Amino acid sequence: MKNVFLGCAAAALGAIALPATAQTAAIVAASTNTANAQTEPRFTDPRDKIMATGLFTQVDIINATGIGDGTGTPSLATLMQYDAVIVWSNASFVDSVEMGDVLADYVDAGGGVVVALFANTTTSVNRNLAGRWQDAMGGYIAIPQGGGFTTNTTVSIGEVPDPNHPIMNGVEIFVNDVGIGTNGPFGAWRPTNPTLTAGSTLVARYTDGKTLIAVAPNPRVVELGFHPVSSAVNDGYWNETTDGGLIMANALLFAAGLTGGECLPDVNGDGMVTPADFSAWVAAFNSNAPECDQNQDGMCTPADFSAWVANYNAGC
Repeated sequence: MKNVFLGCAAAALGAIALPATAQTAAIVAASTNTANAQTEPRFTDPRDKIMATGLFTQVDIINATGIGDGTGTPSLATLMQYDAVIVWSNASFVDSVEMGDVLADYVDAGGGVVVALFANTTTSVNRNLAGRWQDAMGGYIAIPQGGGFTTNTTVSIGEVPDPNHPIMNGVEIFVNDVGIGTNGPFGAWRPTNPTLTAGSTLVARYTDGKTLIAVAPNPRVVELGFHPVSSAVNDGYWNETTDGGLIMANALLFAAGLTGGECLPDVNGDGMVTPADFSAWVAAFNSNAPECDQNQDGMCTPADFSAWVANYNAGC
């Protein structure tokens, strides 16, 4: 059976496109209704926080509201220019069905997606991800959508089942702060529903048990239980002196098939992602070596070939 499987795998290799080598990401968000997202702090603050980690060479802004400079829903071809994208909403997507469809297509093509509040908690139909994103067979969702959000209590990192998880690399402190507005305390938004979908992996909870970070059944999707905009813009968001930027950057790397700056599909460790890595993966598969585990579930199984294909397509 193993020979049959590997023969099919070798045939599939010929259809794989050579990947890009740059570590690039895009913000694809309906962050606020604005005429110019390129200068709006609710877009630029998360971009700057991710770039400040030094883990990405480029982070572009795509305004998914369709307002002002907004392109609306980006095409799959546009998304494929990036290793991973981070998506959130605090305004309406121009088309939530189309947005969900193209993100599902992007994941299926090997791209990485990080979803954050409020796109993964809101009950507003134009602010969540609809369409094919809701298809359970795709495994795109970790935090049950439409579960609402909890607020008004400052929380920090609580349970971390695996402190060595790549998304926690270098993360020491994270605080989701309550701010003081004209009507009293507000902010520290996080998912109300503490459960995850079947097959998802918990990376970290808050001190109150709500979900902070989770990986969907499809390991190309990471969900964050905070709004990406920091306290530099609104003091009811995450505390900018803590590691929210690093969490976002690490999540993007993980979704892209990269961990801690290492390249998962570069199985032979030569610093390049080429078809030679397929032969190296086959050897790792046959010997049950750690490099076989491309979906990072702690096991070496035929499912890791599909994960290697996705990682190969995404590149490093």
